[in-house]
Amino acid sequence: MSMKDSSFKKVIFIIVIVFICGLIFQVSRTQFVLKSQANKQLIEQKDDILAGAVNLSNYKQSSGNSYCILYKGKDKHGIKIKNNTKKSLEYMKKKTQEINIEEEKVNLDKCDVTLLTTNHIGDIGKIEKIENYVFNGGYIFAMTTLEIDTNYQIIYRKLGISSFSEYIDTKGIQLISNVLIGEKGLEIDDEFVSNFSIGVSLNDEAETLIKSMDETPLLWKSKYGKGAFMVFNGTILEEKINRGLLVGSLSLLEPYFIYSVFNEKLFYIDDFPAPVPKGNNSVIYKEYQRDIATFFNEIWWPNMLKIAEKYDLKYTGGVIESYGDKVTPPFNNTEDKDRHYLIEYGREILKSGGEIGFHGYNHQSLTIDQNVSDIFDYNAWRNVDEMSESIKELLEYAENAFPKYKVSAYIPPSNVFSQEGREALKAVWPNLTVISSLYEEDIVGRAYVQEFEIANDGIIEMPRITSGYFERDFDRWAEANTMTGLGFFSHFVHPDDVISTDRSNNLGWKEMYKDYEKYMSRVNRTYPWLRSMTSTEGALTLAKTLQSQVTWKNSEDSIEGTITNYAPNLYYILRSDKKIKRLHDCELQKIDTNTYLIEAKDEKFKIELGES
Repeated sequence: MSMKDSSFKKVIFIIVIVFICGLIFQVSRTQFVLKSQANKQLIEQKDDILAGAVNLSNYKQSSGNSYCILYKGKDKHGIKIKNNTKKSLEYMKKKTQEINIEEEKVNLDKCDVTLLTTNHIGDIGKIEKIENYVFNGGYIFAMTTLEIDTNYQIIYRKLGISSFSEYIDTKGIQLISNVLIGEKGLEIDDEFVSNFSIGVSLNDEAETLIKSMDETPLLWKSKYGKGAFMVFNGTILEEKINRGLLVGSLSLLEPYFIYSVFNEKLFYIDDFPAPVPKGNNSVIYKEYQRDIATFFNEIWWPNMLKIAEKYDLKYTGGVIESYGDKVTPPFNNTEDKDRHYLIEYGREILKSGGEIGFHGYNHQSLTIDQNVSDIFDYNAWRNVDEMSESIKELLEYAENAFPKYKVSAYIPPSNVFSQEGREALKAVWPNLTVISSLYEEDIVGRAYVQEFEIANDGIIEMPRITSGYFERDFDRWAEANTMTGLGFFSHFVHPDDVISTDRSNNLGWKEMYKDYEKYMSRVNRTYPWLRSMTSTEGALTLAKTLQSQVTWKNSEDSIEGTITNYAPNLYYILRSDKKIKRLHDCELQKIDTNTYLIEAKDEKFKIELGES
């Protein structure tokens, strides 16, 4: 072969390579444009969705079973249970009535289900009246450990108890049933599940649903006549994290129970994309012989993408422009910002089906309270205007990297946020759609704790539930409760968890990655029915669910729902041991024993039931 032919072939080869690279670039660019357009369309939908916002309390809940919550105004423990019950029933879209028994008498004729938050069974009424109510088809749920008084000693056998002893402290929990969906057999042997209980033995007719780790019955159901008693022999229903246990218990009390859920799965990577630390980390270098930046680029991020594809995750990244602690202007001279990482990782997030959100200009939480900032060794901001200036810089930073992409999701740094921070965001960020912080209670009062709601200013509040690359008992329990109560999974991690001794559990990435895959595999196996979404997509879908209302017409052999503010893709969970005979304008998917996911296909739908 002549030199001329060889040179010609080399030229052709180079041209082909350049063409292929150009084609790949063009495909990548096209994918990015499509993702940008999809994001823009979501934001455009926001106004239409929020225009239909309604105050659910204005609805006349004229049909469906009535749930009466009995409480005493001065009973702090009972008030907490009452508040959790009220909020749970609101999410479930149930007809409720709150009765302060210190101010008014209980009319059981107006209560299909009576929920007792106090520790005296006699607070419902005279024992004979209670027995007749349940025998004739009423349902009573005693939601906290009862007082061993005269009334208790009269009725305890009707409650399903054969004998009782004294009060005891019980630790841990065993789920004998699927009271938490998908979690029958789950055991949590941890101090955070601790109850004050009565030592009891149950009769043969009582159905044990939950035990403590020392085998003390904690939850059981006892049928009586046409109705039933349910007893929670513990004190933890006052805690927000246990709302799913409350919902799951209620759902097993009646012959069938249907309630609204969100049906969403979200995953956040906080501090990503963000400036990558320079230099080496001893653990990473020992495992991979790479510096930190190369490790994240060649190992961590490909691993994360692999898990996302395998277990149906859509990552929402929380961008940080700088890790500096500057809280005074100007903000446009940041030394560590790296547009290259933002573009490279940002494009891959979008390409994988994810979303780019904001975590902050830097990691200084948007608060003017120095006492709160001191907890994290942060600087407090001086005022709203300077917070706004930093967000302006962040918006320009993102706009320069992604000119057509509209960022709409915010994740507060360290889950700390203030009213001043909210004003600062709203002043300069018109596309802000959703804020995602934390759901669980914060006993020290420093975190921004949320409910699922549309705030008065139109921003959607959508908290996260769990975090980390490996499973812990607390997170498993929080997840199981939120899944049963709301049909919602929301998790977050940080890239630097890998190089943090406390957040890595002193593990290298190889072990963390194995744990992470095991974790996501278990979630996917337990809840394969969840819809994977990005933050903004999930928020707008959640808003549609919040704005809908449903009234129920129930009989022994059918459930009929009528939805106000109907939108496609509204979901409900049905718990029933009856056979499903026929569906009208809805679809059904079995997700656990006697548990079904229902999708309404029209504003009116019906489920026909058979025998048990």
